[in-house]
Amino acid sequence: MFNILLPFIFITALSHIAFDGLKKDALCYVFKPLTTVLIIALAWSQTSTLTAVHYWVFVGLVLSLLGDIFLMLKKDYFLQGLIAFFFAHVAYVVAFTHTCEFALSTMLLVALLVYAGLLIAILNKQLGRLRIPVYAYAAALTLMVLTSYNFYQVSDYQLGVFTFVGALFFMVSDSILAYRRFIKSYIWSQPAILLTYYLAQTLIALSLTN
Repeated sequence: MFNILLPFIFITALSHIAFDGLKKDALCYVFKPLTTVLIIALAWSQTSTLTAVHYWVFVGLVLSLLGDIFLMLKKDYFLQGLIAFFFAHVAYVVAFTHTCEFALSTMLLVALLVYAGLLIAILNKQLGRLRIPVYAYAAALTLMVLTSYNFYQVSDYQLGVFTFVGALFFMVSDSILAYRRFIKSYIWSQPAILLTYYLAQTLIALSLTN
């Protein structure tokens, strides 16, 4: 079934990116949540047996859908969106560590900590009252990427590597979003945020194949 859904996800994602660039808000309100709903359907289609891993990934995707809705509204619901995605990452962490084994990569851990530290240092003076929520979100995102590597290494899912690649795309998307909001926006920022975000969620959904 995922072979049928993937083209639709591609079409709706590109439609949202195009309509967002054209400032067609009403159409964005349709295509943004629709794309995430299709990704949720893609995740559901990847298995005939609902495991704990699938359950927590579904929870993460549904919370992501909530975050999408908050972030697309005209009123500034950035904090609410941040909270929704924070708990989405917590759900992903639970999914990716649902095993007795843990494959810790020291090199990856150091790289993630250095990267997160540098990004926070760049953003820090501009965060204001959002400093603590952003710090907490950065910690959750970093842990999600680290545990996605664990899932790739120790799980028996055929496409487990997609989890790790998707998590990296998620970090790229959120990094661009944070820089755009707190430092400076470029004409390419929003398309890059959306493209990497949809790639991230689609790859995480595909990784559930068993």
